[in-house]
Amino acid sequence: MKSIVKLLLIIIIMPFLMSNSCNKSDKKQQISNAVIDKNFDYSFNISSYQIKSATLKDSLLTVSIIANVCENDNIELVFNGNYLKSQPPKAQLGFRFIANEKCKNQQITRIFNVSKIKYMGNKTTILLLPGIEPITF
Repeated sequence: MKSIVKLLLIIIIMPFLMSNSCNKSDKKQQISNAVIDKNFDYSFNISSYQIKSATLKDSLLTVSIIANVCENDNIELVFNGNYLKSQPPKAQLGFRFIANEKCKNQQITRIFNVSKIKYMGNKTTILLLPGIEPITF
């Protein structure tokens, strides 16, 4: 009888323990909203990161950067609210973060909702990120 109880406990508890294991591949990518900050100067820390890739799908911009940041550090995509006078309008974007010396030259991928950046009244807005080709939104 005791062995049956032990067996039942193992059968019940084992799946629970296995489901709580830490596995990076199961981690969902969090979506952050782009920040609009009128005082932001996109050129301020432009030399502290390198953009490796950027893709836009609907209103979600997926960007991979190399910088002195760790996976859990806060990274913001920032727009100062001023569009370059052109047709279509252009929005110059940059990143804001605090460098973390524990993680040097790490490649980090983030997803940002850029819907607030689209110029009202135009079908198209061009997103400008340093070091890569313009992105049509």
